[in-house]
Amino acid sequence: MCGRYTLSVSNKPAVAKLGLQSVDRFNIAPQSQVMIKTNDGDHTVACWGIPLGGSGASGSVTNARLETLDAKPLFRDLARCALLTDGWYEWQRVASKKQPWYHHRGGALFYLAGVYQPGIGCAVVTQGATEPLDEIHHRQPVLLDDQCLQMWLDGEQSRGELPTLEVLFHPVAQRVGNTRYDDSDLIAPADINEAETGEMADLFPQGETLYAAGDRE
Repeated sequence: MCGRYTLSVSNKPAVAKLGLQSVDRFNIAPQSQVMIKTNDGDHTVACWGIPLGGSGASGSVTNARLETLDAKPLFRDLARCALLTDGWYEWQRVASKKQPWYHHRGGALFYLAGVYQPGIGCAVVTQGATEPLDEIHHRQPVLLDDQCLQMWLDGEQSRGELPTLEVLFHPVAQRVGNTRYDDSDLIAPADINEAETGEMADLFPQGETLYAAGDRE
């Protein structure tokens, strides 16, 4: 799944030039206004979340499963979009606690596949997590690079054509769980107490791991 993500514009002149985001954001949460590229090629902002039962509903969903995207009434008639990002967070359950991890491409821009309803909101499309990311969480966003972006927006991309992106990930501090915080320290690598992480300390001894998203179905 995807519950928080980041997008810096100060190091991305082309993105900053769009004028849709004025500051770097390190803790983008559901119900935030987020930057998307629509299926007609335009960039705009949308609320991250699609209301259940229409625009006046109190509840909303922020993630949509790729496997059932065309089957669920809430999603099957929505337009495709892509959320601009340079990283996302995932929480791994360790005993009674949850440890956040940051996933990124060294600050480079990439995209999260999404669906949206103009004037209403958008949702991130997710898939089963690939190895070794599935040790952290069983779901992950569908990731898009420039090459596959337009295929997704045009609806021409099948599950078997999802790109393989090299992604780094490392543990970060628990404060990312509080939406009041939105600063660059949130993405800084954090030390994990081996007593709390158990086998994860052995699995990722370097603190930063490279994996290819899309290595398996």
